Amino acid sequence: MTDVIDLTNFREMTDGDVELEKELFEEFFSSSEECITAMESNCVDGENEIWRSNAHAFKGTALNLGADKLGQMCKDAQEGQDMSAAEKTTLLEKIKAEYSAVKVFLEGLH
Repeated sequence: MTDVIDLTNFREMTDGDVELEKELFEEFFSSSEECITAMESNCVDGENEIWRSNAHAFKGTALNLGADKLGQMCKDAQEGQDMSAAEKTTLLEKIKAEYSAVKVFLEGLH
């Protein structure tokens, strides 16, 4: 196990199918980057449903994969939908850094 991600449950679901894992990782990358782009466009003061819904979606995919730290950050973003633009920007930068670490880890597996 690593601090970045725990693939134990994920590997149980894929039953060790390397090709399926690769496909699911690619889907994770694609959906995560869509969420990040939407969140970047919605770093505005106050409540923002697009910010909240993308943080929620990102949280779900991260937690399903086993990226618990990233999932918690996305949960914080979801619950902080009414933060200031500056607070959202700061949190999103942390999310992007953690996502980058997760992506590097996953890309190194196969």
